[in-house]
Amino acid sequence: MVRLTPIATDGSFSGGGGAYFDKSGTLRAAPANTLRVSYDPVDLSRAPYALIEPASTNMLRYSEQLDNSSVWGGANLGVNVDVSIAPDGNMTADRLVAAASSGAHYRDQEVAGTFSNGSRYTFSVFLRAHTLERARLDMYYAVGSTGGYQAVFNLRTGVLESTGPDVHSAAIELLPNGWCRCSIVGVVEYADTYPTRLLSRVILLRGDSATSWLGTGDEGMFSWGAQLVAGDQPGSYIRTTSAPVTRAADIVGAGIGLVASNVPIAEPMWVAGTYAKGAKVRDAANLTYESLVAGNTAALSDKTKWLPLGLTNRWKVFDKAVNSQTSAPGLLAFSVKAGGLANTLMLLNVEGASVTVSQSESGYIRTKRLVRHDVLSWYDFYYEEPIRAGDAVFDDIPPYPGALLTVAIDNGSADSRIGACLLGRYRTIGKTTASMSGGVLSYSTSTTDTFGNVTMVKRSNAKRLNFDVLIPAGFEDEAYRLFSTYTDTEIGVIAGDRYSMGIGYGFLGQWSVPVSRNGKTASIEFRGLV
Repeated sequence: MVRLTPIATDGSFSGGGGAYFDKSGTLRAAPANTLRVSYDPVDLSRAPYALIEPASTNMLRYSEQLDNSSVWGGANLGVNVDVSIAPDGNMTADRLVAAASSGAHYRDQEVAGTFSNGSRYTFSVFLRAHTLERARLDMYYAVGSTGGYQAVFNLRTGVLESTGPDVHSAAIELLPNGWCRCSIVGVVEYADTYPTRLLSRVILLRGDSATSWLGTGDEGMFSWGAQLVAGDQPGSYIRTTSAPVTRAADIVGAGIGLVASNVPIAEPMWVAGTYAKGAKVRDAANLTYESLVAGNTAALSDKTKWLPLGLTNRWKVFDKAVNSQTSAPGLLAFSVKAGGLANTLMLLNVEGASVTVSQSESGYIRTKRLVRHDVLSWYDFYYEEPIRAGDAVFDDIPPYPGALLTVAIDNGSADSRIGACLLGRYRTIGKTTASMSGGVLSYSTSTTDTFGNVTMVKRSNAKRLNFDVLIPAGFEDEAYRLFSTYTDTEIGVIAGDRYSMGIGYGFLGQWSVPVSRNGKTASIEFRGLV
């Protein structure tokens, strides 16, 4: 049995928006105060996750315009502007071209300030190989070219080839469409004088990794999105122009409930005014209403003027009705915060190819596939389409108080849907025996006229389960107490995780707990809700 934790209110989330990767590996920008659900661009087959980051500032100006001579310097390197598709899908990537001259070919930017001893900074940039495939990132914090860190990257193979002796760390991420994100971490170290600048540099290398060489005027690589941030992680990309830009911290508030969702709310909040017939609005409890008359100035409490329609699309997943579904095209994602300890998440009446649950605090992440192709013949194998639907239970979630759980349902190009999301703590009563039966209680009606014509009005149905549980000896009193406590109370039940029909949301019907030394089982009746 699963003792449920209510999810009946809006939780709170605030943040600076920022960048995230969608399921195609394209970098997108989220609006402020929107929880980002991101894919791993290195492996897009991995499940998406909620992106929670501290505040961060990109100290480099004109992060996508390395041709801007007011902040970017360098030598023996030209910039062809906006000649290729960038990681965000726009034609804003530049081509760095080595000049037909001898020497080092590079672009760099200096950031002025006072940098404390031991502080760490990460310089990163998106690069893509063209006629040149090797690049070196440098970071300097002292006068001249001393006090620096270096790392060499192969953009064709996605390999970090070498680092300088004092480099704290460096990394390369191989992204879609040939792009790489290269990064290097430096630690400010000084003996006497505070450094007053940080210099970030990208250098083009020939095949032999030589730093100084004679260019032809046509060799180069593509670049986009330079970033310098405090700390030892590059973080999500922050676009800048004439000044540094700070992305606010992602903050999950103390309130419990639905924290964020990618399902939009189409209905505006009701305010006093005049509404046309057919206009739809919502109230503070996320209930929607439709205006029944033209020139409607009545309050929502006037049922002669307003027709209640139930919860908004975003909130249907929490309306305690399994048959009403929240839907979204492609990916459906939302995050919830429990009010107490919870180790089980039940997702019912799901339509999708896969469902993933992740927990930001513990790093927990699990994916379950819902695609089924249960057939009994070769004919059915070829002509019956696979089913993308079912129920999913995640009963191994670390029970962290107030943890943030993110649910992501992916259905490719089709709509994803979910009927119910139930969060709580499970309690094992015993082991279900091999005999279990499932059915439905139909609420449809049919009428027959005097000529025998039948009119069927199809309505929702509720799951019915009957199963036997073998209760361990000595546990009978506790089982009796638990059944008594949760009789006439909405609960989740997992009668058998191998079968979707054995997972339900409703209440206990008739039950009995035997005291027996010969292995007699307890008979349980479960009545699901529509």
